[in-house]
Amino acid sequence: MVQRVRVRESEADPWLASLPAAPPLPDTSGFVAPPVPSPAEALNAFLRAVERDLDGGRRVFVRGAWLLCIAAICLPPHMLCRALGRPSHWNRWFMRWATRACGIRVEIVGQPLRRDVFYIANHLSWTDALILGSVTGTAFVAQHGIALWPGLNFLCRMNDTVFVNRAERLRVDEQVAALRAQFAARSKLALFAEGTTSDGRRLLPFKASLLAMLVPPPRPAYVQPVVIDCDEPGRELAWIGMETGAQNAWRLLARKGTWRVRVHFLEPFDPAEMPDRKALAARARGAILTRLSTTLRASR
Repeated sequence: MVQRVRVRESEADPWLASLPAAPPLPDTSGFVAPPVPSPAEALNAFLRAVERDLDGGRRVFVRGAWLLCIAAICLPPHMLCRALGRPSHWNRWFMRWATRACGIRVEIVGQPLRRDVFYIANHLSWTDALILGSVTGTAFVAQHGIALWPGLNFLCRMNDTVFVNRAERLRVDEQVAALRAQFAARSKLALFAEGTTSDGRRLLPFKASLLAMLVPPPRPAYVQPVVIDCDEPGRELAWIGMETGAQNAWRLLARKGTWRVRVHFLEPFDPAEMPDRKALAARARGAILTRLSTTLRASR
């Protein structure tokens, strides 16, 4: 779900111009994601991190063990339901309990639609999927890089994640078709339309190409914009810059205490009323930006 990009100051949005200047995003030009480590390399990296921060290592171990226990409880009945062709709510319970295990406390603002809905949300971190999924039970659109990690790949596929590669522009039609098929089967799908993460203090431009699946939608449905609004400790945990996923996960799991996030479900609209994907993206982004600017002003 995350792709590292460089954001220029010229992309700052006038909606947020009246707010005190947010710290600039780190320069990630030239960043290349490291290869997926082998189990031995991952274990050695973990032991070195524990050696540097013993207390943090204890918290990572406890939270990690909690997450494994949650997976052990939720995955067998979920897989059984899938094998029998029956609906399963165990994926949602997994995400709800995993959110708490990560120290995240969620508050819901507004009313989420329960079916025939395409959620479009802002994006801070890999935890956004746990947060939004714990509330809605939705499937997600994710960056293809997630599929390279065996454990994460398995968990994502258990939740019917659709992997896309935004760099393969010649395959956009194929990816749009995959999204339409998943939405027709699942009736709920979520997209982080920025295509990357920010620090929660701004909203980056939307990538509109995949929204072509909604013009027209494969079935009667609504688009519901969503704002993921973290408190300041949560914003400090955003996955940005040249930090790897493993480093961010360590930072999040090693910290003391909890942090809070409000999930704002905004007024839904009918995508069939939009003339094209760019108009749809603009309407969703405008709604998210308006609410985000309001919540940022309130937190200053």
